[in-house]
Amino acid sequence: MSNSLYGISLALISTASWAICSILFKKLGEKFDAVSMTTMKAILSSGILFLIIFFTGAGFIIPNILLLPVALSGIIGIAAGDSLFFAALNKLSPLALSVILLVCPDLFSGIFGAVFLKEFPSFLSWIGIFFIIMGIFLLFKEEENNSKVNTKITGIIFAILSLICTSYSMVIIKPVLAQIPVMVTTMYRMFFGGLVLIFINIITGQIFGWRKKFNNPTYNLKLAGVIFLVTIGGFCMSLAAVKYCKLIIASSLMMLEPLFILIFMVTFNKYKPSLKEIIGTVIITAGILLICIG
Repeated sequence: MSNSLYGISLALISTASWAICSILFKKLGEKFDAVSMTTMKAILSSGILFLIIFFTGAGFIIPNILLLPVALSGIIGIAAGDSLFFAALNKLSPLALSVILLVCPDLFSGIFGAVFLKEFPSFLSWIGIFFIIMGIFLLFKEEENNSKVNTKITGIIFAILSLICTSYSMVIIKPVLAQIPVMVTTMYRMFFGGLVLIFINIITGQIFGWRKKFNNPTYNLKLAGVIFLVTIGGFCMSLAAVKYCKLIIASSLMMLEPLFILIFMVTFNKYKPSLKEIIGTVIITAGILLICIG
């Protein structure tokens, strides 16, 4: 399998993982504030990756010159971007959230990659990207018409700010991935983002209330499971996809989260899709094929 096809496969796996975790985080995150949830995710994620790297003997050492971009990517993308993600999560439906927070950052990351990294896809890939955007637009408009969730203006503001942070953090980390293993890069991003979040929790006094917040063993076990899935399937796979194929291609494929959410709703919730959703799904599938061929 070529590097590009390998990257495409990883991008699709990452997208499916993000779709599942968006739905689960929506349920688990309703009782906690955004900073607490993001801090816990960063701490557990870096701990999980530390253990995996330790037992596999991959090594933790990275060149000093790369510490700054990795740290900046973690602070901007994890500490800021993920906190804004959870802040918006309680105000938007999972499908609407995936379009605003996960589709748009991937689109912007791809555009930034073309502008700053000079990674230009082929003509067929451009057509595929256009197909994916049109198909997702149809899915989003249908969900928007049927949704009873009150999309508050503050949620949209948080979503836009998260979009900017996530997009820029991916541009920063792209050149680093050529020199550092994906899992090690992800661990350090989580670590630096977590350090900043712990500092914020300390100065705001929120950390002293953690004992009351996370005093339910059953809830903590479920949270740890979702964080493990999003760490390996979401973060690591997405960075690996960016490493092995052009940023705009990986980003376009990671825009498919609304499609995966729709598939999960049909499979597990016996949801009956509308004609517009079926057409959107066909268009998106055609877009994926064009990207793979291109």
